[in-house]
Amino acid sequence: QADFVQRIAAANKGVFNVLNSIIQEGNILVTYVPGNHDVAITATNIESVLPGVSQARDEVLGLGTYSPADYPKIAIEHGHRYNFFCAPDPISNQDIAPGTILPPGYFFTRIAALYVIQNRPLPGDTLPVVTQNISGGESQDLLFRYWKKWALTMHLFPLKNRFNEQIITTNVNGFTGTFSVNDVVPYQSPTGGLINVNLYNGIQDNWEARQTLNNVPIHITTAEAIDSVISSTETDRQAIVQYFMNPASDKRIVVFGHTHEPKMVTSENLDHQKCIYANSGTWIDHNPDKTTMNFVVITPQSFDVSSQTLVKLYNFENEVVTKMAESSLRY
Repeated sequence: QADFVQRIAAANKGVFNVLNSIIQEGNILVTYVPGNHDVAITATNIESVLPGVSQARDEVLGLGTYSPADYPKIAIEHGHRYNFFCAPDPISNQDIAPGTILPPGYFFTRIAALYVIQNRPLPGDTLPVVTQNISGGESQDLLFRYWKKWALTMHLFPLKNRFNEQIITTNVNGFTGTFSVNDVVPYQSPTGGLINVNLYNGIQDNWEARQTLNNVPIHITTAEAIDSVISSTETDRQAIVQYFMNPASDKRIVVFGHTHEPKMVTSENLDHQKCIYANSGTWIDHNPDKTTMNFVVITPQSFDVSSQTLVKLYNFENEVVTKMAESSLRY
């Protein structure tokens, strides 16, 4: 992993040079919060490429929430904690990859990336149809829902390869094998019979335990979590559910990323106090049908009772700062 992180820093030298310059100047606190694409990267390896950076991490790898020291009503996290495909999975695949926390979203991303590398090809194979196992109970129903999400994935990101080709080389976070699409997609034999899956076998049965390990305050049902894996609005909704509708939370401003869709939503908490949720969008090179180079600025309130904490969402495409949304509150 150390070499991998060093190569990422080298490939993005300009960005890392700027970040390190800001860190070393010491005038602005730079804080790293884990996301799903760097879920297994350790604090030591982040420190190796961003020496002196602050890191907001849970006690479990791959998650973290940042609340600035003087502003405890603010919570900033990536948002993957609540997603069935993207939240760390320290339960599945331990027999073949001891210690792994890679969720199925890792393989989703590998397939999506290969689709782009192959220049968005026509499908080279067709998934066998899986039908609901009527007599299989809740576990089989959930695995059928899981299959439907993978079927949608292969429809959205077709590959020129046959699905039995071993095209996904891992050597990451405990995995050492090379896998095929058929390894990650549930299958069925005979038609209408038992549904099974090779990788992430039993994942439909361990979501409750996974949420507990991942410090999810208000648990999401497994069916709801599977059905909403590609829903950006569900990620946004979880910010409200987990923070503003959670009686154990006192947060009034929450910022997520993850969805690549910049957004600002105002709502109320259980005490009918105004709350603000902002999604910081993305800085990927191309974000089809959406903007990129988005960021959120939070300006704290002063001691003046009339002042407000301002939350502003911006876009920086073409190096032009454009305000997309703004809201404010006082706590």
